[in-house]
Formats: sequence, C-alpha cells, structure tokens
Amino acid sequence: MSPILPDRRRGFTLIEVMAVVIVIGLAMGIVLPNLSASRGAQLEEYARGLSGRLELARERAIVTGAPHRVLLQVEDGFTRVDWHVGEDRAFAHLEDPDNQAPPTTSASTGLNPSGRRSISLSPPEREERDYFPVPNRFGNEDWLPPDLYFEGVNTSEGWIEDGSVQIVFQIDGSTDFSEIVLADAWNNRIILVVEPLLTSIRIHREEAS
Repeated sequence: MSPILPDRRRGFTLIEVMAVVIVIGLAMGIVLPNLSASRGAQLEEYARGLSGRLELARERAIVTGAPHRVLLQVEDGFTRVDWHVGEDRAFAHLEDPDNQAPPTTSASTGLNPSGRRSISLSPPEREERDYFPVPNRFGNEDWLPPDLYFEGVNTSEGWIEDGSVQIVFQIDGSTDFSEIVLADAWNNRIILVVEPLLTSIRIHREEAS
C-alpha cells in the first residue's frame, strides 16, 4: 500500500492578494489620468483649429472688404470658410497666369476709331454676389475626427443642434454673438465664445466628471 502524500497545492495568502490589488490600483492611477488627458487633448486641438478659422474669417473680411462666414454643418460635422463676392473675384485665382495681360484692341482700351477715349453713359452693371469658398485650404471642408461632434450652436436666433449654421463677419470685423459647443465621446466639452467685436475667440473647457 503506497503512502499518502500531502497536497502541496495552496491558494494565495491575504497579503499576496492585497499586494496585487495595490499594484493594480497604482497602475490604474497612472494610466487613467494620462488616457483622459490624451482624449481631452484631441478635443482641445480641434477647438483651437476652429478658433483659428473663425479669427481668419474676421481678418479676411476686414482686409478684403468682403463679408466672410464660417459655415458649420452641425449634424454632418464639418466647417468651411466662405466669402461673399462675385464669380469673377471668387475664381480669379483659377485664371491662367500666362494670359493675365489684357488685350490691346480699341474695345479693351476704351478708344474709339478716332483715337479718343470713349465714355460709357450707361449705369454700371450690378455684380451678383454669393458665398464662395475662400481660395486657400480654409475653403476646404474640415471634418471632425470620429470621436468628436458638435453638440450645438447658441445663436441670436436660439439653440441649433442640427442642419447648418453660418457665423458671418462683416467688413468691419463685427458679428453676432454665438457659442459653439464641441464634445467628445468621453463627455468632455469645449465652448467657443464668439464675441461681436473681440479679435480673438474665447475657449472654455469642461472636463468630464
């Protein structure tokens, strides 16, 4: 008859379990704040980019003498900078630079066959204007990253959370008061405050509780 050997298997002691819990707690305390900060950083980075677009639209309105707008598609999640001009001005940057010189015919110089300058007595034609994308990268649609979204825009006409919103800057740089609320998938929020006369956009950050 073979002897009965003692069972050498045993469970974890209370001290070992507590040590594992403490180590996990310390690791989570280091990882979670860093993860939360990185998530909030993406939201803040986009907010600063949008603030730059708004300030650019204000500056261009003053410099070019044409009203500008920042178009926000709240539901779709993109923005674009447009200016209010005629088609000739809107698409002037697309003309062939090799063909910029005007022709030298009598029709273009305004001279009649006798060599004297002719003066038109008819009133100038009124140029039809509309909003066109500005001729640089800010005229392209800038889409929100996947984890960000527009919660809504507070305007003089009320709270808007779907459809399109336009923030218009007049040629003196003035605009209507508005607040753009950005949020992410982790409940962090940033509010961009557009003041009627300020030259910079105020940014308020609200971290998830």
